[in-house]
Amino acid sequence: MPASIIDGKAMARAIREKLGERIKAIRARGGVVRLDAILVDAGDNAARVYAHNQGARCEDLGIEYKLHELSASSGFDEIAGRVLLLNENDRVQAIMLHMPLPEGVDPYSVQRLIDPDKDVEGVNPANIGNIVYGRSSLAPCTALATVTMLENAGVELRGKRAVVVGAGDVVGKPIAVLLMRREATVISCNIHTEGLQELCASADVIVAAAGVPELVKAPMVKPGAVIIDVGVNRVEQPDGTMKTVGDVAFDEVSPIAGMISPVPGGVGPMTVAMLLSNVVEAAERRMGMLG
Repeated sequence: MPASIIDGKAMARAIREKLGERIKAIRARGGVVRLDAILVDAGDNAARVYAHNQGARCEDLGIEYKLHELSASSGFDEIAGRVLLLNENDRVQAIMLHMPLPEGVDPYSVQRLIDPDKDVEGVNPANIGNIVYGRSSLAPCTALATVTMLENAGVELRGKRAVVVGAGDVVGKPIAVLLMRREATVISCNIHTEGLQELCASADVIVAAAGVPELVKAPMVKPGAVIIDVGVNRVEQPDGTMKTVGDVAFDEVSPIAGMISPVPGGVGPMTVAMLLSNVVEAAERRMGMLG
């Protein structure tokens, strides 16, 4: 029997509907929900398209969106200066920094300057640290999307063995910590982990976030396992066309797994929804609406 699909698009729609009600409640108290995004012209048209699509999604929900565009010649001082100005602006509740940055500008050095209370991508090291210590914080959006998808799909995480393949600073590691906070037994792996196939085959939940096309194959999955595929990889097909695939060999694995998220249509839409959710949460905190 084929695995049940964990539909990220449908979950994201449901979340946006709830966000609409929360935004109305903020406005009823005289508040505003606003996202300020910084886009530096680094020659990546995809980033510009994403930024403008993001603005459209915000408009649909009634979130004010201001895009701060900086030239390709911008160095660290100019980019960091814009972040610091937004930190000090009382009208700004939420800040995000579009990637990539120009060559020679270290993203970490800029991200660490974002006010943790306005850091809706959860990239400031202070917010990542708050996840580890279980304090209320704005979690990295992809990690939050992954765990939310599991919970919304009705997966009981307590006591389950979860294998996270990929240990990136803003995806794999935060996912592992969020799963631990839900009392799962977590094994954090990477593509160099000895015995990776056996470890995955022992898992109740597999999160594939290594950035390797179709890394997780049938022998790595035990019957009935739940799989969240975080990977987004562009792969050339025999006819020369490009196809987007995940880190899981979907066609091969889906007859074995109990539940699986697709690529596209899984973690991607939910990541955007979690960003918007973090924006609303930042506004609610500013209004004193959260405990």
